[in-house]
Amino acid sequence: MELFHLFVAAHDRQGLGVVDWLLLAHAKMEGIMRNTKLLVTLSAAVWLGLVTQDVWAQANNIARLYVVTPKSGMAAKFETALGQHAEWRREHGDPWTWIVHQVTSGANLGDYVIRSGDHSWSDFDAYDAGFGPEGSVHFNATVDPLIESVSSFITERDTTNFRWPDDPNSVNLLQVLRYHLKPGQRETFFQALNKYHQAIVQTNYPIHYAFQNLVNGGPGPAVAGVFPYENWAAFQGPEQTLAQLMVEVYGQEEATAILEQFRSTYTGTESWVIRVRWDLSVIPE
Repeated sequence: MELFHLFVAAHDRQGLGVVDWLLLAHAKMEGIMRNTKLLVTLSAAVWLGLVTQDVWAQANNIARLYVVTPKSGMAAKFETALGQHAEWRREHGDPWTWIVHQVTSGANLGDYVIRSGDHSWSDFDAYDAGFGPEGSVHFNATVDPLIESVSSFITERDTTNFRWPDDPNSVNLLQVLRYHLKPGQRETFFQALNKYHQAIVQTNYPIHYAFQNLVNGGPGPAVAGVFPYENWAAFQGPEQTLAQLMVEVYGQEEATAILEQFRSTYTGTESWVIRVRWDLSVIPE
């Protein structure tokens, strides 16, 4: 579990100190979930350096996501309808990729997260003027009647400091760690985080991650770290802990200072494990 805990205060193997992710599930818990007679579309539904406006203003790092709760007792029918809707989108030429996830541990157990990422802001305009409305009509007619509630979110990925597996299709589980940042501490958060990123890259430490900033749709300021795994066995992590790595790269005094700086930027964390549901996702051919 060390890999998942790597950016949490303790930096050791003692206890579960914690993982956008879901910037969304927390928002639902705070009552932001709305009844789903929105014009919901599967079409609109799933990361360190010194942060400046330029880091977050890069193209193709915007994602739109939905968190969906099926009606009680309707999960099986919901999955069937969602799978059929995904097939309809593929057959009708939906140009966007939609990855479906399901919460398997943590709050909001059983909820579904539907995400489309790697977009520019202008992509939203083009989609709304193209395939989007058609997809919405079909979704609302076939899947929406089985939904209890839904919320929508927009996130922004830090593409400057980002380590993801070479084969994205090997990712089956995600650990999501949501940081509740103190006001005015986002830049300091990423300054400290960058030190970890540099050490990891320098030593090719075997861990992958992405960090996402919540643009809108939930309470903030908040940042989510997402850690991908192929299977549950991969959660074991390497023998060398991240704390040991930091001492190796920076020395004990500086490693401690970096940890203290990082700890000072947030008030708490929340965590989830979510499974990628490739069988329900839309991936254009």
